[in-house]
Amino acid sequence: MNIWIFNHYAISPASSGGTRHYDLARELVKSGHSVTIFASSFNHFTREETIFTDTDENYSHQILNGVEFVWIRTPSYGGIQARVKNILSYSFKSYNYALKVLRNTKPDLVIGSSVHPLAALVGYKISKRINCLYYFEERDLWPQTFVDFGKVSEKNPVVKMLYKLEKYLYTKADRIIVLFDKAPAYVESKGISKEKVVYIPNGAELNRFKTPRQTNARERIFKGLENKFKIIYLGSHGIANHLDPVIDLIEMLREVEDIHLLMVGDGPEKERIRLKAIEKNVRNVSFHSSVPKEDVPGILCEADLSIISMKDSPLYKWGFSMNKLYDYMAAGLPVMMVANPSTVGNFKEVRGIHASQNLNILSKIIMDYKNDRDKMRYDSHQLKNYVSSWYSWEKLSAQLQRVMEADLERYNQN
Repeated sequence: MNIWIFNHYAISPASSGGTRHYDLARELVKSGHSVTIFASSFNHFTREETIFTDTDENYSHQILNGVEFVWIRTPSYGGIQARVKNILSYSFKSYNYALKVLRNTKPDLVIGSSVHPLAALVGYKISKRINCLYYFEERDLWPQTFVDFGKVSEKNPVVKMLYKLEKYLYTKADRIIVLFDKAPAYVESKGISKEKVVYIPNGAELNRFKTPRQTNARERIFKGLENKFKIIYLGSHGIANHLDPVIDLIEMLREVEDIHLLMVGDGPEKERIRLKAIEKNVRNVSFHSSVPKEDVPGILCEADLSIISMKDSPLYKWGFSMNKLYDYMAAGLPVMMVANPSTVGNFKEVRGIHASQNLNILSKIIMDYKNDRDKMRYDSHQLKNYVSSWYSWEKLSAQLQRVMEADLERYNQN
């Protein structure tokens, strides 16, 4: 089966960010499928050009472990207007270049993946051009995310247009992929049958954690912390990541000299959070830049505990699928979740995951782990087994493969 994926923000493991489509594609390639990912060369997470640093070319092909990337040059951005220009550039260039590629090969299935819906629309237009299967993958619920966070009104003309485009893609897709466990109900609320929806959350590439790489970043981040009890936050530092309570929590433990918090990642809130730690005289915390995805296992496996913070928001009524959570579990790190237990769903029942908005409760749990290494080892083992059973890319790709092959068989019979 020949599969094309249009994802503006797809990255390789050499870059910082989520590698969902690379990991998924690599497993599909192992099963004998061919996968091509059309992605922007400008990394959304680091705001850096990753491919065309010393050339004037606009397109480049790269094969990584059998997965083909088509890299498309798009302009850099920082503000909203420049980002819109970047989105339009990817959309027009990816569509026009895909038409050229169609002269030599044709896909059996096209997956158009949001965040922004124009990438998904490009995928649909290409599928219509050759009359093949089309899947709409909605990784975030645009524009519902912005509405639920209170950034825009449902009555905003742009929001209304995005809702119409979302419904259009739902209607045209042969299958809708969602990442949140309750998102099928969201799709159904738009008048679409849940039978059309398949739930494929993010996951973990477990082999990376069995033999984690020794890297310079790992040595730099953990230098001088050999005898510390290390808690790690690894990911974006943005408003949605709700990091103020993380600093408040570690402030409560600042008198415990051998506890240290590592904040690894970048984002618009990073400097403010760093200054907050300084103002509160929280010395048992250090801040580090984001790291390539391939370096993440080695860094996480050096820590003792992990942390996530989630703001109370209507958005989470549809569920969530954070890359960092699956990576934390794959590394065997018990997870402190500064979150309403009702928000985290079934994860609150998993041994080794602790969800509470009460920082006193979480600080006590941290001390319990610090003082009881047998408990930490047991919970670590349970978490590894849990993520292996439910969220390994090997199993998630097998689930998607069964759906794809059944859909293709029916499609060819019609």
